Amino acid sequence: MSSKVKKEDFYNPPNILTYLRILCVPAFAAVFFAVDSTKNLNVYIAFSIFLFASVTDLLDGFIARKFGYITDLGKMLDPLADKLLQVTTAICLCINDFVHYSNIGMLFIAFPIALGLKEGFMLLWGIILARKKIIVHSNFFGKAAAFINTLGMLLSFFAGETYDLYRILATVVLSLGTIAAYIALIDYSRKLYVQLDHSVKNKSDLDLKF
Repeated sequence: MSSKVKKEDFYNPPNILTYLRILCVPAFAAVFFAVDSTKNLNVYIAFSIFLFASVTDLLDGFIARKFGYITDLGKMLDPLADKLLQVTTAICLCINDFVHYSNIGMLFIAFPIALGLKEGFMLLWGIILARKKIIVHSNFFGKAAAFINTLGMLLSFFAGETYDLYRILATVVLSLGTIAAYIALIDYSRKLYVQLDHSVKNKSDLDLKF
């Protein structure tokens, strides 16, 4: 799908919500590490920022579909915002909670590393394709992974020091989200390989719907 970003696309409501979600990323990290951690104040404020960002994600998608604001710019920025927010959140949670307070906390480093590698690869390919004026939007597995990981991270904010049933539940949800993310990557790569072959003579012939 060739890119057709229009000037008015920058100012439509769903994209403005996406900008807010991107701004939530540095705000989240700043709060997590700069606000007083007494009585987990930093965690509660960061949780509120993450929850707000997650709501804007649902809201911008609903508005875009309901009122016909679906744009190539939105298709590019929306998953970027999700990737930045989720990887940043996974790193912060890992540093603050799992690594510092859990006896097996080092195990949870796997989550930000796995997500970071996958999302970094997707971002790199997204930039390469965008420079060729090709915009690729999220596939079903990618959206499912984003939803599951969001749920897992929301649960992880308040996981206790002990490895109890609640922490096990958060771990299982995050594991499922990570698996879904890599299924999305495999599906993305397979379809990209099939469509970007020698039979494609022009960018306008591409139909990269994942």
